[in-house]
Order: sequence, then structure tokens, then C-alpha cells
Amino acid sequence: MDKVPVELLTLISFYACTDGGQTGCALSLVSRRIREASRPARFYSIALTTSPAQIQPFLGCLEKERSRSRDMRPRVRHLCLSLFGRGLETSPHPSSALRAPLGQNFTTPTPAPAPGPADPAPTPDRPKTRAEFLASLQRRTQHWRAAQDGLDEQYGRVIPALIRAVAPDVHTLALIQVQWRSGSAGLVRGCSFPALRELTLLGGDPSFLPLAPAAEVDLEGEDEDEHAGAEGGRPLFPVLRRLHHILAWVNRDVDFTQWAAHAPNVTHLRVSRMDSHPQITVSTLERVLSREGVEVGFEAFFPHLQRAIIEPHPEPPPEARMSTAHAMFLEFLDYLQGLRERARVPLTVLPPCESSKPALDQDVARQRAIPRVKRTWLERVEGTGVGCWVE
Repeated sequence: MDKVPVELLTLISFYACTDGGQTGCALSLVSRRIREASRPARFYSIALTTSPAQIQPFLGCLEKERSRSRDMRPRVRHLCLSLFGRGLETSPHPSSALRAPLGQNFTTPTPAPAPGPADPAPTPDRPKTRAEFLASLQRRTQHWRAAQDGLDEQYGRVIPALIRAVAPDVHTLALIQVQWRSGSAGLVRGCSFPALRELTLLGGDPSFLPLAPAAEVDLEGEDEDEHAGAEGGRPLFPVLRRLHHILAWVNRDVDFTQWAAHAPNVTHLRVSRMDSHPQITVSTLERVLSREGVEVGFEAFFPHLQRAIIEPHPEPPPEARMSTAHAMFLEFLDYLQGLRERARVPLTVLPPCESSKPALDQDVARQRAIPRVKRTWLERVEGTGVGCWVE
């Protein structure tokens, strides 16, 4: 290895650092020569999916390595970011969640000591009356709100700095936000993604990046100032090619006409877990896919679109097969088949996605979604598969 040119070692490092950051960190610990050679590739792909406590040390390390770089500046080209934390376990004590400084309280809770031989095993108190049940439900709701408030505050401190640090360079982004509420402190205004090519969103539009109305976006001047962002009237994602929306757990409106304005060069569009509501999501998706407007002379949304994929939401459980919900589900499937015939590009309607077990806690279901999104993201980064674009 001592005789291999540094330039070749750097190139090899880029091919090796495609696993979300583990290899880049390991290479920095091998030797001084390997650390210097692999520095440009150390942050080539990064996965931040555990808690807000991951992000601040990462930003500090990124800035430190950039300041040490003489030639090639370390850049984040591929990012998988989860704003879900560890669910309710992220903040086991709601009151402390609001007081704890960044980096504390967002670690795995310390398990209680196991009961000794003479100690009876603790058993949860189950509600025996309606009043007790309602009281326990209220306590759980208050717990969730306090924990969520703490999580929102923690992420709100670090997300703007993270997005501004990676936005100019990132090529692929997988964002899992679910119920995160950015608030005014968490907004990132005047920021665009001039190099982003693939984007996966779980939980609706990015909460930290408001999309300007389509009428306010100047497509003619998109190349004049690629860093102007929505406030400057430029598309936020000028070179985005593949857009994947996963409409899970939240009923946030997704306006695809806005996305057509902010990502005018999209060639592949996928919508997963699609339901018959919100109405604006359904109607705007049909508007951007339908050939009707194009046939009468209107300019097409997503003018470079080549293919679209829709995966319907899960089928109602077997016990609801004869219910109104099941009838509406079948009607929605018929609607999607009709949309496939009206689409101006090849549209694939996949079978409904598999449903989680009815008794599965939503916190657990969301946690299981994180590795699935990360796995498909890694397939695209590593070039080992087609990711979510399989048909």
C-alpha cells in the first residue's frame, strides 16, 4: 500500500465509502497516510437515522475535516436522514425532554434492574373502569406530546445547519420525517439543492423547506442563480431526475404541480402507499400525469417525464372485506387503472403494498420503515440494485 499513488487511493476510497459512513470512519483510523488519502471520500455517503445527538458531532467533524483539506474538499454526496429519532423511547421522560441539552436524553434508556429472587415481577396496572382507561389514554397522549415537543426542539436546533452544509453537494437524499414539526426555528429559507438527482420523501414535503407556489417559480431563469431557492423564484431541485413520495402515516397535502415547478427535469416519478385522500394529492397527481391538458395545447407538467409508478396503500383487513372501507378501496383501484389509461407516459400500478399486522404499534411500524428506506437508498448508492424503481 505504501507504493500505491495517493490519487489512486483516493479514487478507491470513493468506491469503498458507499455504506452510509462506516467505511469512511474506519479508513480514517488505519494510518495517517490512509486518513489523508481517504479524506475527500470520508463523507461520500452518510446515514443519520438514530437521534439529533448524531447530527451535531457529525457537523463538527465535517467542518474540521474540510478545514484540514488542502486539495479536494470533503463533500456529502449521498445522505439518508431520519427525523423520527427512536419514537417515544427517544425521550422516555417527557418533562426532562424539554430541559435536557443537546446530546443528552437521546440515548437508549437505561433498563430497569431485573427483579431479584425475592422481588415479585412488576406487572402493569390495567385500567379496570372506563374512567381509568380514559385517564391512562390521556397520560399516554401527554407523554407523546411532551416527547414530540422535545424531539422537535432538538432537531430544530441542528437541521438548518445540516441542510445548509450538504445542500450544495448532495446527489441522493432519503428523508424520513413522519410527524416532525419544524416550526419557524427549523425552516431553511433561500436554500436549494442544485446537484440533487434522486429524492425519497417519507411523510410528505420537507417540513424545513417550504415550496413556493408554482406560479411564483421562474423556470426560464433557472440557470441564472441556482442557489436562489424558492424565495428567489428559482426551482429548488433544478436537476432532480427521480422523485419518490411515500405517503405513510400522515395526511399532508402533496401538490405535484408545485413539484413540477420546483423539479422541472424529473424523468421518473413514484408515489407509494397512495390513498384516495388528501384530495389535493390525488387531483394534482392526475393533473401532472394526464394527457388531456397537453392535447389541448397546454404545456405539460414534468415535460421530461418518462415513467411513473403508483403503489396503492394496503388493503383493508379481512374482517372489513364487506365494509364501506373495502368498497372505497376497490373503487380507488379502479380509478388508478383508469388513470393508467389516461396517462401521457407509461404508468405502472403496482399491487397494494403489504399491510403491517393490525395490532402493530405505530411507533414500531415507523421504526421498521427506516431500514427499508435506507436499504433501497443504499442499493442506488452502491449500484447493486434498482432500489424502489423495480416494476
